[in-house]
Amino acid sequence: MPASIDKRRDPYPGKSRRLVLALDVGTTFSGAAWDVLEPGRVPEIKSVMGWENQAASDAKVPSVIFYDRQGRACAFGAETEDEEVLERFEEEHWLEAKWWKLHLRPSHLPIIKDLKLPSLPPNVTVDDLFVDFLRYMIKQVRAYIEPKYADGKELWETLSPSMYIILTTPNGWEGVQQNRMRSAAIKAGIVDQDGGARIKFVTEAESAINYAADSGNIDDWLVKNSHLIVGDLGGGTADFTCYVVKSTKPLRLEESSAAQCCLAGGEFVSQAFKKYLEEYLSGSEWDKPEILKEAVSHFDKHAKRTFVDLKMTSTIKLGTSPNSDASRNIRCSRLKISGEMMASFFASSLELIKQSLEDVWINDNKIADVGLIHVTNFALRLQRVVEWGKDFGIPVSRPDGPVVKAVPYGAIAWHIDDTVSSRVSKYHYGTDMHIPYDQDNNAHEGHHPWTDLEGELRVNHAWSGVVAKGIKIKQGKEFFSTYVLSQEVTASPIYETKIYVYRGTQARPPEFITFPGKSMLVPGFEVICKVRADLTACLNAHPVLRSKNNGKEYKKVEFKIGIALGETEITARMHWKENGVAKKGPTTLAYD
Repeated sequence: MPASIDKRRDPYPGKSRRLVLALDVGTTFSGAAWDVLEPGRVPEIKSVMGWENQAASDAKVPSVIFYDRQGRACAFGAETEDEEVLERFEEEHWLEAKWWKLHLRPSHLPIIKDLKLPSLPPNVTVDDLFVDFLRYMIKQVRAYIEPKYADGKELWETLSPSMYIILTTPNGWEGVQQNRMRSAAIKAGIVDQDGGARIKFVTEAESAINYAADSGNIDDWLVKNSHLIVGDLGGGTADFTCYVVKSTKPLRLEESSAAQCCLAGGEFVSQAFKKYLEEYLSGSEWDKPEILKEAVSHFDKHAKRTFVDLKMTSTIKLGTSPNSDASRNIRCSRLKISGEMMASFFASSLELIKQSLEDVWINDNKIADVGLIHVTNFALRLQRVVEWGKDFGIPVSRPDGPVVKAVPYGAIAWHIDDTVSSRVSKYHYGTDMHIPYDQDNNAHEGHHPWTDLEGELRVNHAWSGVVAKGIKIKQGKEFFSTYVLSQEVTASPIYETKIYVYRGTQARPPEFITFPGKSMLVPGFEVICKVRADLTACLNAHPVLRSKNNGKEYKKVEFKIGIALGETEITARMHWKENGVAKKGPTTLAYD
């Protein structure tokens, strides 16, 4: 447990006990942490330090599931490394699901060229995998927590129906990914349908800075107005965020540049090695699936972790045969790999990491004072980041503690402390509007005009910006889009609009989100969610009018939809006036 926790955190101000769980579903390994918040007592975050079937207790558990041919989950986590389970895996022809988390990634995060993710078992979706693995995790967490308390079973049964669940995500995950993870948690029985709002999301990098702050090891750098680059280099993604320290007691941070995320985790190094090995051993006696699988596992546990110098030669075990092949540099089934070749496996991943680090540094006006990197145990990646830090004039530190323990621990700290008070918008956000048709405006050419109820020509799908890229957003701050709606009195009071993101290269988004005369989106635009609002109260506050165009009765209302982006999730509310009095109403966000 971090030594500085009592110095940094106040007693819990709540009026009743509350259970908080953090579940960190990682690409390669997962972990969990919890706290039972007691009124008047300083929170004491604890990590789950053991999982069923582990040879030795460990905070991390493999994010692996074995499925049978009918798509039923048969083994999870550490069970998939048990010898008896592995025998059944071979005898019954089970299928392995690993790195499946990355199948949920947003479409704008591409896989490294020429590499591919392991395919999912037939008839099993990534959503199914999340449900099955979260169900496994919550069962294991309960089994671990209950014996830690004298009244553990009663404590769980009393507090779990109202507990908060914190799920961690890479920086690049957005509303769609969060919504699917929330749905998976509900299907896994972690919370009921009405408890979805008690599922919160925090990025792995933000969790990491909270853990590092709790550890006490970075106190010298937590100075008011200092700038920090926080990196989380995991198995699937590499995430970077810049923060400025606004205060130290209590610790308050603000994002100072938009967070970066790239698919450059350690598993892509393994994929590059596997691709090389399949080609290099093709046609040889070692060209067998079981030998290739064992060789990649050996690479992951040894060569990948220790390689750091081009002068190093790495050895990979290729089974138990005593045979050799001098032409392939294999002796007694031991493959020797040169430092140059080893470096090539890391090259693409390291280039993406360097670019992301440089981007976040430049966007912070090149004024970072220190870099804090949580990195899985690959010596070369840490060495390179330290070297790049020197190039940028930034000292780099790797806070103590394994990443898989730090992230869920930091997620609980995030929930308790609410450390980050503002974030920076990564893209342009807005909606599509219909606007008056202007025949003299070249941008309107090809967009089909139509006549509204008041007899005015208008065109659809014009871009209406709500939040610009690079804007600092305080928690709770709403950004408004104003709507003037004319609709017949018989029309549904349910109004739906889409929220778009613009990820294109233009500094300012195009004037229209679709091509002229078509429904196809202009490249760079993407729907991130739909907002639904019930306009009944708003419509009732306005008089009935008669259309000049067709004589039908209609109402014309003006209202606003306020979008909040300063939290880790998008939220929205509807605003309108009744007889001059401001009113607010809920909206529903829907994700395709």
